[in-house]
Amino acid sequence: MVNINLGSGPFSAVGWINFDYGLLPLLGKLNLTGLVSRLGLLDKSYVIKWPKIRYFDIRRSLPLKSDTVDNIYCSNVLEHFEKYEAEKILRECRRVLGRKGLLRVVLPDIRKLMVNYKNSNEFCQEFYGYDKDVSKFSNIFIRGHQWMYDVEMFVKLLLKCGFTKVNVVTYKQGNCPDIDVLDLPIHERLCFYVEATA
Repeated sequence: MVNINLGSGPFSAVGWINFDYGLLPLLGKLNLTGLVSRLGLLDKSYVIKWPKIRYFDIRRSLPLKSDTVDNIYCSNVLEHFEKYEAEKILRECRRVLGRKGLLRVVLPDIRKLMVNYKNSNEFCQEFYGYDKDVSKFSNIFIRGHQWMYDVEMFVKLLLKCGFTKVNVVTYKQGNCPDIDVLDLPIHERLCFYVEATA
């Protein structure tokens, strides 16, 4: 099976092809996060061993043939792009997925974030994309959020991009392989989960 993880960051499952791009993934690929952290430029929570990644900007056409991918996993990635860029990425996902292929997307839910703000009177890391209070240099290494979604808006976007069946699922539930490893506990409370097929 051909399984790809778009914007994988430092977390993936065995056998998945990981695509990521930016300064932090480059540091991870080169095993330099520890050095940058010791210089005080990056929070030490990012100092972990990264999986093998293909350093590639997914806003470009994916370097894969049409109808060749079985599963795509994309967690907490698309909100880092403008909506038109996310749409292009989703159309590329549709292009490379085989007829029985599946796309699983995890995104911060703007509705849950607003409830969280209303109840606790604080914005969380999921709103900005990084913790502004940890380091004044975080925004150099971590791309902030550009566009936020709720589940209804995102389902409409998936349908617009050529997916015909969209299921709203939950944390570690669904048909995507390895979600017991791929779905991270830190995202469960404030994210929504969808799986889409052709």
